[in-house]
Amino acid sequence: MKSDLKNEDTRIEGSFSMDNLQAVSEELARFNFMRIVPLMNTLTDRESDMGTSGNEKHYVRWAKEAKDTDGKLIVGNAKINAPRDGTGVVYISILTVDAQPPTEEQIAAVQAYINGKRPVGAEPIVSSAEGMEVSIACSIEIASGYTKETVKSQIKNELQAHFIEIAFQNGVPSLNYYEICNIVLDVSGVGKLNSLTINGAQDSIDADYNKYFILKELMLNVTE
Repeated sequence: MKSDLKNEDTRIEGSFSMDNLQAVSEELARFNFMRIVPLMNTLTDRESDMGTSGNEKHYVRWAKEAKDTDGKLIVGNAKINAPRDGTGVVYISILTVDAQPPTEEQIAAVQAYINGKRPVGAEPIVSSAEGMEVSIACSIEIASGYTKETVKSQIKNELQAHFIEIAFQNGVPSLNYYEICNIVLDVSGVGKLNSLTINGAQDSIDADYNKYFILKELMLNVTE
C-alpha cells in the first residue's frame, strides 16, 4: 500500500513538474517573442532608413534630435524639400513640439545640429513652417440641454486638436472636408449638421510641404 502510494505520488509530482516546465517554456517563448519582434521591427525600420547618408528621412530625424540650451527637444515635425537640381540644397521646414512656429534661436539650434550631421556637398536650409489660415462656417441643429457657447467651444477644441494632429503627419498636409464634417457631428450637443464650408467651399484643402493649418475663425449658425 505504501509503495503504491509513493509511486502514485511520484507519478503525480512528475506530471505537475512537466506541466510547470512546459508552462515556463511557453511563457519564456512568449516573453522572448514580445522582446524580439519589436526589436526586429526597429531594426527593419533602421535598415530601411540606411540608404545614402543624407536622405530625406535622415534630415527629419536629425531635426527631431536637435535640442535647445536647456536640453529639450525642439522639433515636433519636419518636412523636407530636396530639389534634384544638383545644387545639394535641402529645404527643411520645422514646427516645434507643441505645433508652433519656432523662434529664431530654435531655428539656429536645429540648423547647427543638422550642419554637424550633413554629408559632404549638402546644403541644408532650416526655416519655420508657415501657417495657413482656415475659416470654417457651419450650420447645425443643437440638441436639447446644450447651449451654443458650449457646443461652439467644444467644436473649436476638437478642430484645433485635429489641426495639430495632421501637422505632425508625414506627407503633404491635407484638410479633408468629410473628416471635418465628422468631427463636428461627433461633438456632444450637435444633433444635425445642415451645412459646412472650409474657406467658403465644400472641398478639401491641400497645402505645400512647408505649411500647416491654423483655425482662424469658426462661424456657427445654430437652430434648436
